[in-house]
Amino acid sequence: MPPIKSLFVAALTKLATTSHALSTNPFASNIQPLQVWDNVLPDANQRRTLHEFASQNGLGHACFTRPLTSRERRNPIELVLDAILNEIESETGQEVVKPHFVEYWSRQEWRHIEAHADVDESLAKVHDKDMPSIEERKAKYPSTFHKQSGGYRYPTHGHVLYLQIGRDVKGPTVVFPGCSSGGDLYSKECTNNDSFDNISKTVQMISIPAVSGRLLRFNGKDIHAVPRPHDLWLLPFVSGSADFEPEDQWGRSVILFNVWPGEEASPLDVLLNAPSNVMDCSTELELCNKYFDWESVPISQPREDLEPTDANAKQSVKVWLVGNERRRDYPMRTVPLLCPERGGQDVVRDALAEGSKVTELWLRQP
Repeated sequence: MPPIKSLFVAALTKLATTSHALSTNPFASNIQPLQVWDNVLPDANQRRTLHEFASQNGLGHACFTRPLTSRERRNPIELVLDAILNEIESETGQEVVKPHFVEYWSRQEWRHIEAHADVDESLAKVHDKDMPSIEERKAKYPSTFHKQSGGYRYPTHGHVLYLQIGRDVKGPTVVFPGCSSGGDLYSKECTNNDSFDNISKTVQMISIPAVSGRLLRFNGKDIHAVPRPHDLWLLPFVSGSADFEPEDQWGRSVILFNVWPGEEASPLDVLLNAPSNVMDCSTELELCNKYFDWESVPISQPREDLEPTDANAKQSVKVWLVGNERRRDYPMRTVPLLCPERGGQDVVRDALAEGSKVTELWLRQP
């Protein structure tokens, strides 16, 4: 296989002479709802190259400023993420307003990731020890600070780019739109769902299966998780240890990235605009598909003919949470929710085990 450096040459050369796609301000108040696309990175060799580069760099937590003004000494991940965001923004037909930051990191294994919303992590730890007033934080971070759910800085958008998924991986990303903490899951008055009778307080849950070449984009304040095993939230307990090898069976290689406004500080203590040694290349490769070739993935709902859940059947969904009590906004490590009234635990388990279809469910608050 050609070295990593060689796989990005033509795209690097082409982009150096091509103007950026037109885009809108990514920090407009009307954040789009969750979106999923397939066929964003259709080339398996390119996905493998990104996977190998990410593997060599471990978690690789870093940040860069975009739009990129120079492609020299930028690494393959940054080039691809910049190209993807250009394609998304080109659909708006508006000119770039201001530079902004892209924070990114990677994972190569299917691990249990407890429910959380992405925040400025190092700043959150500083504020755990010495909390400024709400007024001070709002003045310093006017577009990213939100006083609800503990008072954190949140990115505008979160993304998951799926590179290589093992054949036995049932590791969806689960997003709870409109909720930023465990406290929101338990008690926030989220959108009511008229499809269930006699339910006034429900929580939207969207399960996005991991598919190679897929891109997930969601509101940066939304809480999200990756359960392992996939039905962990339905089990009374879990015993034994998880397998992570072989890679083609259990690997779950993803790049995760957040967008932050350029008029505020980048995430605290995250390496910014570090130069890469990727200088010369020799093999032609597109960075990503054009937007019109992306395949928008619809969000599906369960069948309407599902039977109501038996009153004596198990109905609990126990969602594990990240962090301390301030971060969780809830006293316990898990939040108890109830399955949809129709379909019960079976419909939740099926959604979490799904191999490709994106599924929306409405869980019930107790």
